[in-house]
Amino acid sequence: MLALPRYDRYQLSVQEFLRYALTGIGCAAVFTSLFFQNALVFFVLSPIGAFYPFLIRKKLAKKQLEKLLLQWKEAIISISVSLSAGYSVENAFAQTWKDLCQRFGEDQAISREFGYMVHQIGMNVPIERALQDFADRSGLDEVRSFSDIFGISKRSGADLVRIISETGEVIASRVEVKEEIITMMTAVRLEGKIMNVVPLGILAYINLSSPHFFYPMYHTVAGRIVMAVSLIAYLGICWYSGKLMDIEL
Repeated sequence: MLALPRYDRYQLSVQEFLRYALTGIGCAAVFTSLFFQNALVFFVLSPIGAFYPFLIRKKLAKKQLEKLLLQWKEAIISISVSLSAGYSVENAFAQTWKDLCQRFGEDQAISREFGYMVHQIGMNVPIERALQDFADRSGLDEVRSFSDIFGISKRSGADLVRIISETGEVIASRVEVKEEIITMMTAVRLEGKIMNVVPLGILAYINLSSPHFFYPMYHTVAGRIVMAVSLIAYLGICWYSGKLMDIEL
């Protein structure tokens, strides 16, 4: 079974790379049409738009981590329930894997991770080492905390079932708080995207309803400079608004 990837980085597939590159080129075409109406400008902006896949990777990695965090909450709840029902630690992880496959599907990250841990356990790899491997690759503090407490409890010979159950409840509560923040920020980000589109909509409406209104802006040197500055200012505002809503959890 192949090792699984890190989750604080996002690996674009060929299809995703092409899709985002075409999206960037499409945005370049829209900006050219609204701000310049000059084909030569499009040939300048389109290569820049083709770099969009490299710019979007950080945002995709953040979404991937947020999704994994919410799935991890369900996983530790399932582990706690299995341990409380009398399962051994090894069987609790195996049962959790089955529960996650039923809840999220076998192709989801958390299901693959637990399947990989169960495989490692079957190959006589200590559970704490398999869990630590997942914690290192996930980049999530909640997974790392659970892994550290699990390893310490097992080495010290403490009441593993009680400690893991209590730890799972605490971590699940922390994740629930972050889940509420993620939900609220999703709505705020949607509002921000709508606000970013409004200026483009106004420009498009004026160009369609009154084609000659912006004629001096597209056909004079001073007008082109003004539109170029306006585009830079617009992109800067979009970037800054995105930074304001980029809250580290």
